[in-house]
Amino acid sequence: MIRVYRLNCGSSGAEDAALTEAIRTSRYLEWAETPEEADVFVMTGPARHDLRIALLRVWRDHIANRAPLVALGRASIDGQPFGRGGISEITEVEAIAKVDGIAPAPEVIETALRQAVQMWERRDQEVRS
Repeated sequence: MIRVYRLNCGSSGAEDAALTEAIRTSRYLEWAETPEEADVFVMTGPARHDLRIALLRVWRDHIANRAPLVALGRASIDGQPFGRGGISEITEVEAIAKVDGIAPAPEVIETALRQAVQMWERRDQEVRS
């Protein structure tokens, strides 16, 4: 099972609902109760200025060099339709995958999360070699 931890960074809720549905219907995904238990992190929302400090703290403490981050939805990628924001404005935060759209389909989300974990594991193995 892949344990998923969600980082709601000011989402409108559509991406969060789609992620919840993806986990509810998947045989491969489940919620992580804490960041320490997560195999993959999913960011939703544009991470406007007031949430960036918290996002950076979680990035530094729990994600960077430990688990992949997936930006879910257009707002988390570049802040649209809110005008600005997303990981495109936060150079320290790196998403291994970006799932575009407003409320992507649960099947698309599941596939992206599984691929992100596989890419992370391959990258980790290459670093160890």
